[in-house]
Amino acid sequence: MPGPFPLNTATVNECLTELKKIQETKEFKSVIDLMTDLAISNDKNTWSVIYQIMRDADSGRLSWALHKEILSSTISILTKVGDSKSYRLIINYIKTLDKNIPFGAIELISDLLPTFAEMDPEEIIKIASQKDEIRSAIGIIALSKLAIENKLSSEQKVTIRNVFSDNNNQRFYMKDIIESTLHIMEDQEKGASFLQGEDLEKIFS
Repeated sequence: MPGPFPLNTATVNECLTELKKIQETKEFKSVIDLMTDLAISNDKNTWSVIYQIMRDADSGRLSWALHKEILSSTISILTKVGDSKSYRLIINYIKTLDKNIPFGAIELISDLLPTFAEMDPEEIIKIASQKDEIRSAIGIIALSKLAIENKLSSEQKVTIRNVFSDNNNQRFYMKDIIESTLHIMEDQEKGASFLQGEDLEKIFS
């Protein structure tokens, strides 16, 4: 008899064990696609797996070094669901993040944050202002994308300038990103045209 959890498993932990086994196989994508559909339809068992993955990411039982496919796919699922519950799961993960993660993971999270309708720029500003270099980097990149795409109020842009000017994050080339963003914001105020997608990619690559 099929189990109630994804991959026909009987429990959350059994599902996670199976996901770890197949994360580097062709089967993995189809499983993630199915989990995405189930999450969107609010399947409680799929959400139990998602919550456990995020808890394990927070505790370090799942790491970006060993479980990149599982973690990145879960972040992607949350983005595709796109509701306040999904947004809060990612934000809470960022706020408690106290372990090193690769720059690719920082970019992924930063790229996807602005896609949430629930996203609060003021909350991201607080994250960017933190002394922790990883959390700060996530906030800085997310804010840079919002600023470059002209999705911030005049007051928020003033605040971001102050935050960026005071930032001492020496990791992940934050200085270059900050300088490029401030330059583009100045051009916007002068009426210069906004950057196209391929030009945005050059700044964050």
